[in-house]
Amino acid sequence: MKTTDKQVIWILTILNIALIAVLIFGRFLWAGNGISKDEYNRAVTSLKTLHANQKSLMQFQLFTEGAKLNPQLEVFNEIGDTLAINNIISKPVLVLRYSELNCQSCVDDMLTEIKEDAIFNATNTLLLAYYSEPAYLYQFKRMNRLELPVFSIQHTGLPPDTLNLPYFFLMNSKLQISNVFIPEEGDTDAIAAYLAFAAKRLGIYP
Repeated sequence: MKTTDKQVIWILTILNIALIAVLIFGRFLWAGNGISKDEYNRAVTSLKTLHANQKSLMQFQLFTEGAKLNPQLEVFNEIGDTLAINNIISKPVLVLRYSELNCQSCVDDMLTEIKEDAIFNATNTLLLAYYSEPAYLYQFKRMNRLELPVFSIQHTGLPPDTLNLPYFFLMNSKLQISNVFIPEEGDTDAIAAYLAFAAKRLGIYP
């Protein structure tokens, strides 16, 4: 990731925290009663927690930049066939990484945003999931009417796998990772913004 990209991410994070702070304190002020000591302390605690969570996510994103997957990592398709990951990647792609244990609504939000944008398809998008049984992968693909390639892999070796959260990243034909994005639950606007950015980086933006 370029230095300017990192700076933009940090700036957006700071602005996001500032906006939430304004909304939290403004809620009490606009009520006409001001903020009680207890309410103020709760608001401050909420902001500290938010800042800590976003700082943690940001660190995982930045530490993953430039990582490279082992080309001999094995993935499994919905019928249980085993393939080496370097045999399924021939060009830069958008990757959605998730597990059957992740927040299902988070995964659904990310999939919905992908499916609503027709420029993301089987030629430029890949889902790296983890399911304990191939049948579960097949069921998920069928229920969501996915035409995108979906493969199961338990461990990629990437730091965000330890968070138990779904996330996006871009991967080139050499299996190098860039532009990792871990969205917060329910933040569909951020997901849409990331996908627009990813489309430009992949050169598929209409």
